[in-house]
Amino acid sequence: MPTLRQYFALCAVAVATACSDAPPSAPRLAPSDAPSIRSLRTPDRYVALGTSISMGWASNGVYYGSQLTSWPALLAFGTVTPMTLPLIQSPGCISPLISPLGAGKRLSGESAAGSTTCANNVFGVSLPTRNLGLASAIAIDVLQSTPEAVASSYPWFRRVLPPNTTAIAAAVAQQPTFVSVELGGNEVLKATSGLFALGVTVVPFPFFAGPYSAILDAVGTTHAKAVLVGLIEDARHIPALRRGDEIWSNRGEFAALHVTVSNDCDGSPNYINVSIKSLNLAFAGAAAAAQNQPNPVFSCADIPGTPDLVMTPADIDASNALMGQMSAFVQQQATARGYAYFPLGALFDRPDIKGSAPYSVVMQLTSSSPYGPYTSLDGVHPNAVGQAVLAFAAAKAINAKYGDLELHARAPSLADQMTITLAPSAAMEMAKRVARERAGEQLSACSMPGGCFLSGDRKMR
Repeated sequence: MPTLRQYFALCAVAVATACSDAPPSAPRLAPSDAPSIRSLRTPDRYVALGTSISMGWASNGVYYGSQLTSWPALLAFGTVTPMTLPLIQSPGCISPLISPLGAGKRLSGESAAGSTTCANNVFGVSLPTRNLGLASAIAIDVLQSTPEAVASSYPWFRRVLPPNTTAIAAAVAQQPTFVSVELGGNEVLKATSGLFALGVTVVPFPFFAGPYSAILDAVGTTHAKAVLVGLIEDARHIPALRRGDEIWSNRGEFAALHVTVSNDCDGSPNYINVSIKSLNLAFAGAAAAAQNQPNPVFSCADIPGTPDLVMTPADIDASNALMGQMSAFVQQQATARGYAYFPLGALFDRPDIKGSAPYSVVMQLTSSSPYGPYTSLDGVHPNAVGQAVLAFAAAKAINAKYGDLELHARAPSLADQMTITLAPSAAMEMAKRVARERAGEQLSACSMPGGCFLSGDRKMR
C-alpha cells in the first residue's frame, strides 16, 4: 500500500511593525468581495473541519492572534451559540515568524530555522471547540488521527482535539447545524518542494476521495447544512512561487547581495520556491563576501527527482490536474448532497494575489508583506486580509444555497490590514545588514509549508 511520509509544516503569523520612511498602506477589499446581504447572525451551531487555512495558521505558526482572524471565525454565525476557538497562548504552537523576514526571528525569540515551542491553550478554553481546523491534516487525519497518534510530528493537534478523539468524532459530537469542510491542500502542497511524486510527496486521488467521502457521510448523520471548499486552479498563483525570468529580472538586487543569477533563469518557464531558496542564497552570498569567495549562483534549472525548490511546467501541470480532479469531486459531492460550495481560488486565483510590484529579494528580506497584500510571511498561508476574502466568498456561497441564513462576514481591523514599506535605499541597506547577520545560515525545507520529510509514514487508505 502506498505511503506518504509525514512532514512538519512549520509556517507562520504575527506581523510586527517596523520604522518606515513611507506611510503604512492598507490593502482594500474590492466591493465584489463583500456579499450584499443584511448583517444578521444565525442561531446555528457552526463547526469547521479543515486544514491550516481554517485553523488560522500563518507566517509559519499559529497563536490566538491569527486564530481570531481565521475565515471560519470571521463568519457571523452564532448570536445564540457563537463559534468557539481553540485559542493558543502567545508565543504559539509553533511560534510564528515576525517581520522583517530577513531578521529570522519568531514571536518566541527562536530562530526562523525552527520552533519547538508549543504553548498551552488560553485559560478557559474547553476542547473541543467549534473550529477543528488542523494544520498539516490530510483527509485521512480528520477521519482517523488522534492527538496521541501524531503528537511527535504535529503537537498542535493536542491544542485542538481532546485526548483519543478524532476531528470528525469531535465535530459530530457537537451536533452541529452547519459544517464547513476545507480539505485537500495538504495532499498536494509538498509538490512545491520541487518534487511531484505520487505516494511520496503527493497523495494520489483515490486516497483523498475515499476518506473525504467517509467524512461527508459522517457529517450527513447530523443532518447539518454545509459548505464544501475546493482547491485553487493554478499552482503558479501560490505567492511563494516565482517564475525563473522574474529572478533574472531581479538579478541587480541579487548582485548587490553577492549572489550571481545564472543565465539559465533568463526566459525560464520554471517556478522557484523563493521562500527558502532566495533567502539561503542571500545568506550564502554574505558569507562568501566576508571570506572573499566567489558569489554563489542562483540557478533556475531543475534537478530531476529531487526536492530542489524548482517546479517545472510538467510539475505545475501535474499539480493542477490533481487539484482540478479533487475540486471537481468536491463540487460534485456538494451538488449530490445539497451543500454549498466555493473554492480557495476565490483568494489564491485572484489576479492581484502576488501584489502589483515585481519580485524583489530586498522586499522579501525587509517588507512586512513580502509575498503580497493577502499572504503571511510563509508565502502560502493567508494573512488577516486574505482570510477575510475567503470569509466573504464563503458567506456569498452559503447565502446563495441557503438564503434563509442571511449570513455575513466581517472584515479584519485596520491594524490587521496594515502594511509597512521601507524606502528603496533604506530597504537595500537593511537587506544587506540582515544578510550579513545571518551569513552562512541555511534554512531547512521544514521552514516552508509542505517541504519537510520526517521519519514515520502516514498510511493512505
